[in-house]
Amino acid sequence: MTQPGEGAEQRCHIAIVGAGAGGQNARTALRAAGFTDLVILDKTAGPAGDHLVRSARFDDDTDTWLLTTAGGEALRADIVVAAYRPVQLPWLPPIAGRDGFGGESFHAAAWDPGFDPSGKHIAVVGTDATAAHHLGRLARTAASVTVFAHAPRRVVTEVPVWSARVTRRLRRRTPAAGRLSIAASGIEAVTGSAVRTSDGVEHRVDAIIYGTGFFIPEQVADETLVGAAGLPIRRAWHDGMEPFCGVAVRGFPNYFLVTGPDPVAPARYIAECLTLMKRTASGRIEVRASSQQVFNERAQLHPVEPPPVTSAFDLSASTPAGDDTYDGAATLEIAGTRHPVRVRLTGHLDPIDGHYHWQGTVFGSPSGALPDDVLRQARTATLAVGQSSAPVRIVEQTPWGTHSVAGVGAPPYAMSNC
Repeated sequence: MTQPGEGAEQRCHIAIVGAGAGGQNARTALRAAGFTDLVILDKTAGPAGDHLVRSARFDDDTDTWLLTTAGGEALRADIVVAAYRPVQLPWLPPIAGRDGFGGESFHAAAWDPGFDPSGKHIAVVGTDATAAHHLGRLARTAASVTVFAHAPRRVVTEVPVWSARVTRRLRRRTPAAGRLSIAASGIEAVTGSAVRTSDGVEHRVDAIIYGTGFFIPEQVADETLVGAAGLPIRRAWHDGMEPFCGVAVRGFPNYFLVTGPDPVAPARYIAECLTLMKRTASGRIEVRASSQQVFNERAQLHPVEPPPVTSAFDLSASTPAGDDTYDGAATLEIAGTRHPVRVRLTGHLDPIDGHYHWQGTVFGSPSGALPDDVLRQARTATLAVGQSSAPVRIVEQTPWGTHSVAGVGAPPYAMSNC
């Protein structure tokens, strides 16, 4: 950390806010990845700047965060890791009759340490990633566990055809899956002893655990956390939302969170993000809107491995060089019209579905800008590199005006044996 003159900003590469388990795990993971210019800010006064952060604002001109501590000190950091819950709190949806339930009920992120699931019939409403962390243990000890999807989350039933090896591995991970069931209809109301669904069925339960994400309390001031283009966290967040894989929120580049009951996994994923930034010489990284949306719309029935950073985040520089990357000229055909473009593409073989997934960025045509109106309307196109071509999905526009794309199957560029 750079120590400035009196009254000036302090400077560091990474600021970790919070010195609890999340902060310590983040520091360990980052140091193991080779990052040493970091400082931990906590409630306890210590070295200069060692106080809890009062506000954080992103500077679009420099791709840095300006943190103001409770003591009035200013710290500028390239990366912020919020290892405590700075603004969001567990959200309980306004379900009819919720407060009249006679059994135990609580949010998975505010777990009751005295709760014993043994022999009980349990309803899990949601479910977000925090609830998913507990599902396996609940299914092993409870008499039954019923999952009730709640908007915006839905249970994804279109499961791919997995290989026998993958199927066996999943069964080993969820040995009590037989005691876990999924309600066929949405919740209509909660009674004193049951959850009633819209198909008229009353599911008698002894306890309800909510995995329904988080909300921003009214008392949180807008200036507490301000992202790109002056976006306050309240405008970026909707009730029931959770950070992507527990670590990132769209609109808040270079800002990571360590959330959830297991701080080790998000800390390692953050280290992967920063390692990719370093490899690509990127000054800015931001989770894609589509990645965040899909993550928040799917009920999490078991802890899942986060996707490769290259497929979930936008970076300000190129993808890393490697055997399965391409950076060069291409042709994008949309609605019968061919546009010469430059692309950066990379991919990987997914061990779960067995397919090759590739993604990247499409830059403007040398002869002029790509037609934004067409790109907004057309979600599919054909991408050609030389004589090879492949269907491509136009995912979204990036913060830099380019467009992220993705495809499944053989890419239009040469790749190594996978």
